[in-house]
Amino acid sequence: MTKRPLLAAVLLIGLFAARAAEARREPPPAVIPTAETKQAQDLYRAGRYTDAVVASKAALNKNERYTPAMLVMAKSYYKLHKYEWMKKLWEMMQANGASDAEKAEIYQLLGFLEVDAKNVPGAIQLFKQATTAKPDDATLWNNLGAEYLQAKNYNEATPVLEKAVQLQPGFAKAHLNLGDAYRGDKQYERAQAEYQQALQLFPNYADAVFNLGILYLDADKMPNMDMFAKENTAIQYFSKYKQMMGGTLAASDPAEGYILEAQDKIKKEEKRLDRLKKQQERDAARAAKKAADDAKKAGAAAGQPAPGAPPGAAPAPGAPPAQAAPAPVPAAPPAN
Repeated sequence: MTKRPLLAAVLLIGLFAARAAEARREPPPAVIPTAETKQAQDLYRAGRYTDAVVASKAALNKNERYTPAMLVMAKSYYKLHKYEWMKKLWEMMQANGASDAEKAEIYQLLGFLEVDAKNVPGAIQLFKQATTAKPDDATLWNNLGAEYLQAKNYNEATPVLEKAVQLQPGFAKAHLNLGDAYRGDKQYERAQAEYQQALQLFPNYADAVFNLGILYLDADKMPNMDMFAKENTAIQYFSKYKQMMGGTLAASDPAEGYILEAQDKIKKEEKRLDRLKKQQERDAARAAKKAADDAKKAGAAAGQPAPGAPPGAAPAPGAPPAQAAPAPVPAAPPAN
C-alpha cells in the first residue's frame, strides 16, 4: 500500500524537474528598450547623429532584434554618409520583420541615394515602394511626384501630386509641384491656382513667385490677356522674386535673364506690329491708287472725262467730233 504514494511522489518530482530544465533552456522574455530608443530618436531629431548611433546601439544591446532602434541607427548613418552601414541595417531590419512604416522610411532613403546618383527610374521605383508600404504619407507621394516631374512625365506626376495635396491640403511644396505638373501639361489656369494656393499657405514662398513668372513667360496664352500683358506680368513676378531673395540671390540665378527674355519678346512684338501696320498702310495706298486708275480707264472708255480731268479735254479716240456752237446774232443798229 505504501509503494503507490511513494511512486506517485517520485513521478511528480521528476515532472517538476523536467519542467524546470525546460524553462532554463527557453530564452528569457524579450526586453523592449523603449527608453534607449526614445533617447536615440531625440538625438536624431536634434541633429546629433553620432550620439544617436550610440544610443541605438545601447537599445540593441538589450534587444538585438528591435527594429525601431535599427531604423534610428540606419537614418543616422544616412545623415553621416555611411551608406553601406545603412544598407546593412536594412538587411537586418528585413530579417527581423520590419513594419511597413519602417520599410517606407528606408525605401525613401534608398530613393534619395538614387536621386543623388541621377538615376531617376531607380528613384521612382523606390519611391513607389515607399508609397505602397505607407499610402497615407503625403511626403512620400510628393517625393514620387517630384521624380516624375524630373522625368518630364507630367501624366504620371499629376495624379500622384493630387494624392499628396488630398492627404495634406496644407502641404505648400506639394501644391507647388502640382502646379508644375499642370504647367507641363499646358493646363495653365490650374497651374496658376496651385501656385497661388502655395503662396496663400506660405506668403514668403519665393519659389512659388518664381514659378508664376515662368508660367506667364512660357504659356502660349493666358485668359483675358494679350501678349504684352502676359509678358509684363512675368516681369513683375520675376522682379518680386528678386526682391524677396534679396542678398541671398545667387549670381547664377536665372531670374534676371528671364526678365530680359520677356522684355525682348515685348520689343519683338512691338516691331512686328509696327511692320504689320506699315504693310497695311502700303496695301491701302496701293488699293486706292488702283481704284483711281481703274476709274480713269473706265471713264475714258465711256467718252467721259475721268473724274478730275480739266475742261476741254480731248475726246476719246473714235468719238464723233463735237458740234460747233452757233455764232452769236449781232444786235440791230440803233435808229437814227
